[in-house]
Amino acid sequence: MKTAFLTGATSGMGHQIARDLAVRGWRLLLPVRDLQRGDRLAVELHHLGCPDAALMHCDLSDHQQVSSLCEHVVELGGLDLVINNAGIGGGVDHCTREENAVGTELRMAVNALTPHLIARELAPGLRAGGRIVQVGSAAQAELPLDDLNFHSSYDGFEAYMRSKLALMISTIELAARGVPVNVVHPATQMPTSMVHEDGMPARATIDDGALAVLRVALDSDLADISGEYFERFDRATPHRQAADPQARRAVVRWLDDRASRRSK
Repeated sequence: MKTAFLTGATSGMGHQIARDLAVRGWRLLLPVRDLQRGDRLAVELHHLGCPDAALMHCDLSDHQQVSSLCEHVVELGGLDLVINNAGIGGGVDHCTREENAVGTELRMAVNALTPHLIARELAPGLRAGGRIVQVGSAAQAELPLDDLNFHSSYDGFEAYMRSKLALMISTIELAARGVPVNVVHPATQMPTSMVHEDGMPARATIDDGALAVLRVALDSDLADISGEYFERFDRATPHRQAADPQARRAVVRWLDDRASRRSK
C-alpha cells in the first residue's frame, strides 16, 4: 500500500485530493489542527476505501511542532508522496501584520517556511521513486532580501505573493540538494475559504486544481523531473528573482535559520 503525507486535507482542494487518493487505496498521513474536523474526514475517507487515515495534531505555523511531526513521520517509514497544500491568503484585514510564535511573518511562515521544512525533513523518508509536491501560485512578488520578514509597508496580499515566490525558490534549491520536489500552481481562484476570505470571485473549480496537483504527483512521465514549476499542466517560468543564485541562497539561508528558531 502506498502512503501519502498531505497538509490542508480538511477543506478545499486538500479535501478533494485526500478523497482522490483514498479512492485509489492510498494510506494517508494527515496533519490537522482541528481534531474534530479531522475525525469527520477520517470517517469519510474510510468509506471511500482508505483503511487507515492517520491524524496527526499539528499547528503548521509552529515550526517546533512541524519538526517533531516530521521526525515521527520519518520514523514510520514507507513514505511515497508528500503534498504540501495548506496555506493562508492575504487575510480579511490585509493591513494587519501577523506573526507565529517565534516572530516570523505568518504568510512566510505557513506558505513558505513550513513546506520548506517538511520537504527538507521528509525527503530522507521517501521510498525509491517518491515525490514531493509544493502547491504554489502564479501570484509571485519580488522579495526584498533585507526585509524577508516584511516589517516595512506591510500588505497581506503582497505578503502572500512574496511567500509563494519564496516557496518556488525553496523548491529549486532543495532540488539542487537532491530532493525530488516540484511546485505547481493548480488553478486560479478556486472556491476555497482562502479565496472567499480575500474577497475574490471563483474562476475555477476545486476539481480543476486537484487534477493539476495529482498530475504532478502521480504522472509517470514526470517521475524523474525535479526543481520545476508548473502552471497547471505546463512547465512555466517563475518570477525572474528565482533565477538569481545569490537571491536563492539568501532566501533559503533565511528559511533554514527561521526553521531552527525556538519559542521562549
